[in-house]
Amino acid sequence: MYDETTPVLIVGGGVVGLSTSLFLSAHGVRSVLVERHPGTAIHPRAWGWYPRTLELYRSVGLTDAIYAESAGFAGHVLNGKVESLTGREIHMSRIPDEEDVSDISPIERLVSLPQDRIEPLVLDRAYELGADIRFGAELVDLAQDDEGVTATVADRKTGTRRTIRAEYLVAADGTHSPIRERLGIRRHGRGVVRHQMSILFRADLTGPLAGRRFAICQVENDRVEGILGHDDSLGQGTLIVTYHPEKGERPEDFTDERCVELVRAAVGVPDLEVGLRSVMPWEMGALVAERFTDGRIFLVGDAAHVVPPVGGYGANTGIHDAHNLAWKLHAVLTGSASPTLLASYDAERHPVGVTVMTQAGLRLATRGGFATPEQKAAVRDTLMVTFGYVYDSSAVVAEPGDTVPAAPPGPGGIRTAALVDPRQLGGRPGTRAPHVWLRLDGKRISTLDLFGRRPVLLLGSAGEPWRAAATAAAKRLGVDLDVHRIGADLVEDDRPWHDTYGVTAQGAVLVRPDGFVCWRSPADAEPTESTVERVLTALLHP
Repeated sequence: MYDETTPVLIVGGGVVGLSTSLFLSAHGVRSVLVERHPGTAIHPRAWGWYPRTLELYRSVGLTDAIYAESAGFAGHVLNGKVESLTGREIHMSRIPDEEDVSDISPIERLVSLPQDRIEPLVLDRAYELGADIRFGAELVDLAQDDEGVTATVADRKTGTRRTIRAEYLVAADGTHSPIRERLGIRRHGRGVVRHQMSILFRADLTGPLAGRRFAICQVENDRVEGILGHDDSLGQGTLIVTYHPEKGERPEDFTDERCVELVRAAVGVPDLEVGLRSVMPWEMGALVAERFTDGRIFLVGDAAHVVPPVGGYGANTGIHDAHNLAWKLHAVLTGSASPTLLASYDAERHPVGVTVMTQAGLRLATRGGFATPEQKAAVRDTLMVTFGYVYDSSAVVAEPGDTVPAAPPGPGGIRTAALVDPRQLGGRPGTRAPHVWLRLDGKRISTLDLFGRRPVLLLGSAGEPWRAAATAAAKRLGVDLDVHRIGADLVEDDRPWHDTYGVTAQGAVLVRPDGFVCWRSPADAEPTESTVERVLTALLHP
């Protein structure tokens, strides 16, 4: 009846789709990814990768490759506005060094690396873990029923069609997501903010740069106005300009000849030898899907939320989507959790999507000089946006009298996620588990290195009675559970674990596979099987 079957079908092979494949493969979940394009991205697109994102990649063995690939961008620190690269400097400053967050993360700071350079790294690591990724394969038909999804996929070279039956489908198919449109899922938000054209080109920029290395370079003269970027080879660049459909301007107006002239004007070399690689129209927008799930289909990345690029939140947020969803699919597919767990994906990630869109919009207004005082005051630190979001769902056992501040409503009263200072996380349920350096068998590790494949119960130094209770409860429920005690199998090598996680020496903390705290014991809690069974059931069988 079907040409093939797979537990999970992923549609879309950008950085978010590839990350979904990578995270599922790390869990041992078989999936098939189909991508209509012949390979990974050639446009730089997203550029900066926040420490929280790198923590997720660290959990699947990818950070060393990212560090090595990004080394050439370490000196790209200038923020300038020029008439052209060879013309007058209108403004020039140095971007402040990224904040050192080594006190809260094993990742010290943000890494700069364009998306076209990180995608092959994600792809290679996914392949190493057994991923099935097919480029040049396009979804052409889709049907969903109570038991799964049937997709028709066409080979774009041969036209050959195959039907793939999947238990679940992940739509990572971008801003204009045909899957989202097919499902009739509307989007809310400001909409399209600006129409952009990215001109990717090859040219020798060594002379025009004159030793400078830009992170951001605005160009403005009587022939072109836009953003000019360059890579670490100094032989490739991207010019981003705005066009105005309301004035009758169209992407088709950007002929090869015009694009070459725009690049020459931006560089300031009239006879510059320019080789065009690609010209791509795109929309700067602020939109969030009204829901991220539809039956057995899940939206991730730009299919779920489109945010202005100011702040660099978009791709990072999409990767966090993928990580949140992957462990839940794994738990359900292996029978460790009920399918009801999957409802927590929308409950947790939709408010985050709204919050990130709102924060990026506030930054855009502030940078553009048209933000109100109230809007400026509402802008939150990037660490709060990327580290400090709080989950409120059935997969979190909230504490009585929780002190997490209430989240303000988003546009139209839509629910948002609360944001807290990541240095004040304190082990609250619903927040990312704090980073503390420990030693395991003499090796220095982060607490975050303990999380990834299954739930983890961390015990205080006097919390051994919890171990027997947890082991018995997990066995009865058929749950794989790791248990570690501070001062026994784990030795503190940093600040006190108990203080950081907000429990006594007799306490316990249950951490989900995605590194978020599910539950922690009250100070007077008695270590019983029924208590552990209750919280594991709340997590996996909500």
